[in-house]
Amino acid sequence: MLTLAFDTSTLWGRFALAEKGQVLQYRPLNVSGSYADALLVVVQEMLDEAGRKLGDLEAIAVTVGPGSFTGVRIGVSTAKGLAWGLKTRLYGVTSLEAMAAALLVEHPQAQLAVPVLDARRGEIFAGVFRRRESWVETVAAPQALPADTWWNQLTQLVGDPDLPVYGGDGTPLLLGQGDDLRAELANKGQPVMRPWTASHPATAAALAVAVSARGPGLEAIHPFALIPQYLRGSDAEVKRQLNLTPEVPSQDVTSHQSRPEIS
Repeated sequence: MLTLAFDTSTLWGRFALAEKGQVLQYRPLNVSGSYADALLVVVQEMLDEAGRKLGDLEAIAVTVGPGSFTGVRIGVSTAKGLAWGLKTRLYGVTSLEAMAAALLVEHPQAQLAVPVLDARRGEIFAGVFRRRESWVETVAAPQALPADTWWNQLTQLVGDPDLPVYGGDGTPLLLGQGDDLRAELANKGQPVMRPWTASHPATAAALAVAVSARGPGLEAIHPFALIPQYLRGSDAEVKRQLNLTPEVPSQDVTSHQSRPEIS
């Protein structure tokens, strides 16, 4: 199944094209502004280099947050539009879920992954995931919490905090570093190499591969039903004490009948 996947939920954009569980094209794209002008350009470049066209796509996969509100909105709306217009399957996963899957691809010896993003406001976005064949399953659902709160929950959940692989720009906030390394990690004798990284993993590649191979735990969703997962309100909503973000998608996806059902 020819699959296009992209992750625009952070400044570290990731784009990939895969078929039958194999990556055909992969592009990292760090941005300092908006993805609005770059997203479709990168997609077309990958298709051209793979000798394919938009009409060949059979599935679109996208990360739905948390992360940058603007990046998430651009990614989700583009994925919904492409899936609707091309009549393809559509898949949406959280950015943390995709990060976990990519981290476990990079570290085949690990069974647990803890992706971490700096959420600002004194919080981190984090979750705990377990390997499940070509994808992952949730052990602790993504939340926005202070790093100390997440650390306490994590140590109670996994016991030995050295078991998971950690990744993402929020990793130093969760684990500490240097003289501020968490005591549970620092008091283990001689220093050792650990599978920690503050860099953003190849989320889109892991997602494209899993979807193209029809991996377990990944289910297609109707474009009308896919919504962002911000995990908390925007700064504007907080300042105005508003909640304008739906927590669950509408159940009514029948208002337009022009798109045939995809089996």
